[in-house]
Amino acid sequence: MNLKIKSFMTATFMTVIVSLAVGYITLKNSDEILQNNLQKEIQIDTQKIQNHIASIKEKLQKTSKSLSRSEKVISSLNLISNYEDKQNYNALIFDSEKKDLLEYSQRYFTQNESFAIIFYDNTGGLVATQSFDSLHQKSGFVTYDKGQRYLKSGTTLEKIDSNSDLALECIGQMKTKYEDEIYTICDNSVVNFGEEKIGHIKIIYYFTKEEIHSLEKNLIYPISITTKKTEPKDFDITALDKDFGIYIKHKIDFSYAKGKRQELIVTIVFAVVVISILLFVLFFTFINKEILHPLQKLQSSLESMLKNNYKPIEVKNDDEIGKIFQSSNKIFEKFWQSYSSLQSYQKSVDISNLVTKTDLKGNITYANTLFCTTSGYKNEEVVGKPHNIVRHPDMPKEVFEQMWDTIKKGNTWRGTVKNKTKSGGFYWTDAVISPTYGTSEQIQGYVSIRRDITELMQNKDELEFRANYDLLTNLKNRDKLHRDLEDLTQPCLALINIDRFSQINDFYGHSFGDKLLKEFSKIVQNELDKKCVDKYTLYRYGGDEFAVLVENYDQQKVVEKFSNLLEAVEKSSIELDSKVLNLNLSCGISFQEASKALLSADMALKLSKKEQKTLVVYSSENSLNKKYENNLLWAGKLKTALEEDRVVPFFQPIVNNSNLVYEKYEALVRIVEENGKVISPFFFLDIAKQTKQYLELTKIMVEKSFEIFRDKKELEFSINLTMEDISNHDMREFLFTKFDTNPDIAKRLVLELVESESIEDYDQVIEFITKAKSKGCKIAIDDFGSGYSNFEYLIKLQADYIKIDGSLIKNINTQKESYVVVSTIVSFAKQMGIKTIAEFIEDEAILQTTKELGIDYSQGYHFCAPKEHIEYKGS
Repeated sequence: MNLKIKSFMTATFMTVIVSLAVGYITLKNSDEILQNNLQKEIQIDTQKIQNHIASIKEKLQKTSKSLSRSEKVISSLNLISNYEDKQNYNALIFDSEKKDLLEYSQRYFTQNESFAIIFYDNTGGLVATQSFDSLHQKSGFVTYDKGQRYLKSGTTLEKIDSNSDLALECIGQMKTKYEDEIYTICDNSVVNFGEEKIGHIKIIYYFTKEEIHSLEKNLIYPISITTKKTEPKDFDITALDKDFGIYIKHKIDFSYAKGKRQELIVTIVFAVVVISILLFVLFFTFINKEILHPLQKLQSSLESMLKNNYKPIEVKNDDEIGKIFQSSNKIFEKFWQSYSSLQSYQKSVDISNLVTKTDLKGNITYANTLFCTTSGYKNEEVVGKPHNIVRHPDMPKEVFEQMWDTIKKGNTWRGTVKNKTKSGGFYWTDAVISPTYGTSEQIQGYVSIRRDITELMQNKDELEFRANYDLLTNLKNRDKLHRDLEDLTQPCLALINIDRFSQINDFYGHSFGDKLLKEFSKIVQNELDKKCVDKYTLYRYGGDEFAVLVENYDQQKVVEKFSNLLEAVEKSSIELDSKVLNLNLSCGISFQEASKALLSADMALKLSKKEQKTLVVYSSENSLNKKYENNLLWAGKLKTALEEDRVVPFFQPIVNNSNLVYEKYEALVRIVEENGKVISPFFFLDIAKQTKQYLELTKIMVEKSFEIFRDKKELEFSINLTMEDISNHDMREFLFTKFDTNPDIAKRLVLELVESESIEDYDQVIEFITKAKSKGCKIAIDDFGSGYSNFEYLIKLQADYIKIDGSLIKNINTQKESYVVVSTIVSFAKQMGIKTIAEFIEDEAILQTTKELGIDYSQGYHFCAPKEHIEYKGS
């Protein structure tokens, strides 16, 4: 049974129920309804009568007022009241005046109107009476003969007793009376001449039977006037004048009412039937138009998505369903965009990656073309088979045990895997394996996406050499020295520097300088061998600075041997390109523990240069006091800056090399002193770590950067994190709470891991990175090429960006070795799908070289120095 039939049946059932209920209630209350109708009709009649009486009263008042102010009336009554002599009556004057008064009064009413106008003198004596209805009052005037009063009406004289004069009870107000079945209304007004009362005028209305019959023409029921008091049940009697006990009796024919009741019942039944039909039609039409038709639109839109031809729901109304459909369209459009993007992504992944799907037992259910091509198997040879059909015997079982343990828990596993081909060969992959879920949110299988990195792995040795050795001298480099120091406890470290080497470069050129450095490194190595320095390693520390690391030593003998070595090198002449040079050297030696070796050796070297000594051995007396004083100074400044909220983020743009748009910004910590001077982290960052204030700096940078980029929804921004941040439990909790409460901002955040710091616990770092990426964050490796530049580790760190170290970029146009290392990093990154960022872009020439190498982004003073406010530059 479809929804339309259900709606039809529901509408029918609802209509029948409503109709029966309405019909039953109406019939049950028909007498009450009829009585209510009668009462309403009586109320209508009563209101008409009351309106008629009100209009009569108004007419009486207007006429009385008009007559009392009429000059004719005032003149006549003034003459009669003040000059009429009843004993010596002058008929010629006064009879004529009274006739004129009667003629004048005739203008106010017409014949056969039930009105009468009576004039009285100032003593209350009758003067004249004008009746417009001869049935109730005579018309005439008072005349006198020898003091006797007569009422002259036409030619008839009627003697008037003195008791027949006006009763003055209604003077100044409206009065009513019911007498002889006649309801009368009178109004009496005083006539004044100046301040003197000169008479009265009385106007009477007779509400006679004839008047009632005339009024009944406009009434529903006949009426009569009665003095019977009404009872609560007597709805047919209504008040006309309660003060005088005068009521209206409405003569209702109840046999007519009974017939009217039957007529009412028939009308009700007919109305219920008509209303039922209309209700059914309206209800069913409403359901069909407002519910079924919109649902059909919704169904059509959903079916269009299933057919890969999405059409939005047509919205015509702005009601609740229309708003639901508007919201649904937005959801469907986002879903369709995501679905289309997912299809495009799936196609892209299928083309460039080895993709397989398996069931819960690891049996292959899908294999794409690239997987079959790479492994050498046909599709039908692998579908239905266990995935270990391509497992290479070189892979440890522990790797796969750890993989199954990870993905069965619903997590994603990533690793480097060696697989075998059908022909017995092998290939290397960077594999990512994730669970797939059904509608019940239960794992229903696994999908594996692999990138072929065979060529990369074959070049691994070369890449590792480039990461650990100086390409100019083939000596181990600065990064290798850092790692080697970590394995020692109490080494001897010597730093040797060629004095004024920059002058040689400036005078003879950088090419000559490079040759000199190569020759110098050979001479030092030969002298070390000659002087029988045991278990030593020579490094090029950077520029014209070299380091010698000695493991087993006698401190006094080592100092003596280095003193002799330096003397021998300075005395020897170096012939190069027909030029003969003698070098002066400075050397600092440290016997401190490994963690302090570099810093203390560098202090000794600086002291050597300052005091113009060839060799200085580090001791607590020669530098630490000043260093501690400096540390205390900056520790105090940092503490005050934190308390006064003067730690602020500055921002430097990261520019898209393809269009030079400022797309991202790196947040860099600064202190602003009270005088407005901006302090570089060079002066306080190490102090912050030593005084346990570093984590507080990180929190401030995160809080303020989040607020600044809250409304800049089109921009990514990056924040630097050290291993100290990642290894601290409280900091991790702070960061993930921030990500959870600000998911939109977290999706635009890039976490820059400072590459110059060594990683002690890779599992902890990888766990942090995995969780951060699940919140939407991206990962960048900062200063790549300066520290743990191991490409295998880079894969494990799941980097989205590589920021190539500025020491490589700034020399990219002057040192071939820098160019080669950078090009290798870029090639590796492109194969891994990792974006690259060049730091320290200082001029247009360096920028052009980075573009030619295919580096994606650039950053440096060539574009913009770090600033407190974001400087945006669009395309």
